[in-house]
Amino acid sequence: MELKINIEKLGNATGKKVAIIGGGPAGLSAAKELIQLGYEVHVYEKMYEPGGLLIFGIPSYRINKEKVRENIKKLMNAGVIFYTNTDVGKDICLSEIIKKYDAVLIATGAWISKKMNVAGENLSGIYYALDYIIKYNLSKLGYLSEGLPKLSGKVAVIGGGLTAVDACHIALQNNVEKVYLIYRRGRWQAPAGKKIIENLETSGVHVMEFTQPIEFIGENGAVKAIRAVKTVLEKSNGAPELKIVPESQHIIPIDNVLIAVGLLPSIPNDDGKINIIVKEGPRTNIEKVFIAGDATLGPSYIGFAIQSGIKASKEIHTYLTHKEVELKIDKKSAPLRD
Repeated sequence: MELKINIEKLGNATGKKVAIIGGGPAGLSAAKELIQLGYEVHVYEKMYEPGGLLIFGIPSYRINKEKVRENIKKLMNAGVIFYTNTDVGKDICLSEIIKKYDAVLIATGAWISKKMNVAGENLSGIYYALDYIIKYNLSKLGYLSEGLPKLSGKVAVIGGGLTAVDACHIALQNNVEKVYLIYRRGRWQAPAGKKIIENLETSGVHVMEFTQPIEFIGENGAVKAIRAVKTVLEKSNGAPELKIVPESQHIIPIDNVLIAVGLLPSIPNDDGKINIIVKEGPRTNIEKVFIAGDATLGPSYIGFAIQSGIKASKEIHTYLTHKEVELKIDKKSAPLRD
């Protein structure tokens, strides 16, 4: 599903302001709905331009970035105000935004890479795939002149999702000696899907299924090999359970590693002073704060994020409309004063 924004006739101005933190698919789709309902919409984006992972995380072969930019321009022309290069929680406090706006939508996505927590994970030459992909795209877009480490030799990508697949493609573009996709389950269980994994094989990636790294082996502080074991799915109480095959340890010589074993929601919290808890739907534990997209449950597909942003915008509209009704009732019931 692509992000398609067609701005229809704008509603009458409500006089209320909504802040959206995060300019990815959830934030952009919510901005479109809210601006059409007559709200003043401000979007805070930590990157150099709006778009989030649509611009900086997903490679061009999977999404047309110019179309994304065209949609963002439509929002700007409609009156949505964007603050780029502004990291909420660092450059500006979340608490300050909550005070300043009538409602706040957190749509910050899932940018935090999960760690494997195995020995040697901090060795030189090991990178978290999403971090590397973002730097790679920053470099391609001209925002990063230096700081992108070059991949070389034998490269292992660990994981079975789309981030792992994208990392494999980037490694191939570096013209490295060999690219391995190492996944602890089979391609049938891979989140990216069996067909996409097979397409990787056609591109020249060596897919190692049912293989689980248990240690990164280094030399002079740099990764040189992976100690791994073979795994197998066995039924246990009717459900398949992943188990290690006895005496299956083996060594995989490697020069670089890209870890893509999952992502976590990245929610601003003002250094722990504010704790956002997701309640039902887009509601949170703070009355005027809502949440949408990958910031709710973790990484998913663009379509989910878009629909989540639309749902959140409707909840925000309901909330603000209800507050307006409450205010009118309070004014009517207020005692007369001399």
